[in-house]
Amino acid sequence: MTVTKMLCFNREQLHRSSARPTRIHAGVMLALILGGGALSVETAAAAVGAGAAWTTAGGTPEGTRFSALKDITPANVGKLTKEYSLKTGVKGSHMGEPLVVGSMLYAVTPFPNKLIAYDLKNKGQIKWTYAPDVSEFAKGQNCCGGINRGAAYADGKIVFPLLDNTVVAVDAITGKEVWRNQLADPHTGVTMTTAPMIVRDKVIVASSSGEMGVRGWIQGLDLKTGKSLWTAYNTGPDKDVLIGQDFIDNSVYYKGMVDQGATSWPNERAYLLGGSAAWNYFTYDPELDLLFYGTSQPGAWSAEMRCNKVEYANNPRVCDNKWGASIFARKPDTGKAVWAYQFTPHDSWDYDAESESIPVNQPFKDAKGNTHDKLLVHFNKNGFAYTFDRATGEVLQAPPFVSEINWASEIDLTTGLPIVNEEMRVVEGKQTKGICPSALGGKGWEPASFSPNTGLFYAPTFNLCENLETLKAEFISGAPYMGMDLNFAPAGDTSYSSELIAWDATATDPTKQKLWGVKEPKQIYAGVLSTAGDVVFYTTKDPALKAV
Repeated sequence: MTVTKMLCFNREQLHRSSARPTRIHAGVMLALILGGGALSVETAAAAVGAGAAWTTAGGTPEGTRFSALKDITPANVGKLTKEYSLKTGVKGSHMGEPLVVGSMLYAVTPFPNKLIAYDLKNKGQIKWTYAPDVSEFAKGQNCCGGINRGAAYADGKIVFPLLDNTVVAVDAITGKEVWRNQLADPHTGVTMTTAPMIVRDKVIVASSSGEMGVRGWIQGLDLKTGKSLWTAYNTGPDKDVLIGQDFIDNSVYYKGMVDQGATSWPNERAYLLGGSAAWNYFTYDPELDLLFYGTSQPGAWSAEMRCNKVEYANNPRVCDNKWGASIFARKPDTGKAVWAYQFTPHDSWDYDAESESIPVNQPFKDAKGNTHDKLLVHFNKNGFAYTFDRATGEVLQAPPFVSEINWASEIDLTTGLPIVNEEMRVVEGKQTKGICPSALGGKGWEPASFSPNTGLFYAPTFNLCENLETLKAEFISGAPYMGMDLNFAPAGDTSYSSELIAWDATATDPTKQKLWGVKEPKQIYAGVLSTAGDVVFYTTKDPALKAV
């Protein structure tokens, strides 16, 4: 694996793309563009961008992925040249981009999760390598190749999870282990890939492996010792989910109901095997002291296994399988849930909610004439872009951001529920064809960026559909618990597979929400970076680094 600091510019235009491509070697990991990371945060005013230090995948606790550096502009971006490359020595998908602290660059590899410190003052010479003791068994328990989404820097430590559910803190100067804490046994099917978020003296971490018949959770650890301080589950009764009496519920059907994370499942066993893990990104709002994250699809994939058919016929809401495919807002010191919202109730399409949620301060006037200025923006796998009031969880709007959506017609803002096309509902023993978007999502894990200069979001999207059949799954501890047969299908327009879009989350006029798009024949399978120099960077599977 190679980390490239600066890359050569190729002046030839790619077919059907207006982006300026920079050719890169297959398997290159780009600082500031891929994967996950975390930041130590004190409660303060919202940051607008990251400078020379890049201590989180998002650059800021809000996860804006905006660089305040201005040296690279549209006028000179084409003159970038390769300065040097850094090898990690590990094959696999490097989804956690490096941290930059002072003159050091820190990269976490996929399994076996080495942490490598490179000296940028000495052309990337390796200063030290931390090679942890990690269980080989964990590699077979992870759905997606033993990846790691990054580390966090705080208090002189680099903190990150190992695949076998051990969280470690490493001295950033010496590379010596400071503490370690194993939070779960990988033989049960649990693994950890999510980058931590550090808020004050708390390290927030999460379980992965929603496909393994396990119950998703997040935990708060002590930054100095690694000791677990609190655990919040994503399914189950309110006491497990850390929902209290002051929990904000904006829904129509559920208002005042308790234990929704248990009563929306057919029985206790179902929610204990219910997946709903938080395997992607945390974001944090210092103004309101709120931690945001999304959960994966409920398990198993067969929605019929998560529902009593007779009860569903009388009231579909009893089978919503909360809190799978949902977003949580929590207090980082205690894990207490402030509000939650389920994007795709009773999900049968793998529309998990792992895409990042970005808090921004922009004015939004709702249909009643009320102005909201503390927003949260989320591009969901299901193809709809949600603008929330982040203090209360109220959905202000949820228009489609991709051209082909047929599983639902719209999001009803009165109820907060999707208007589902029942013909696209997936059932056992029958293939449902041409579902749009696919399980990759209208947008997947690949993070978007927000530029305070333009007030726009820049999101990588997919243009794919799927054929899907669900099957009855048998639970065996430590084995996949899925039950599905999936293959991807082309969308109506086969000229492109991905599109980088510029999105105004405050516009209510559908003609003014998507301002432009760059269509790509190859998938955009990494994140986006916007800069104060008015350049947006992204990568495609050509492979190429591109700037617009």
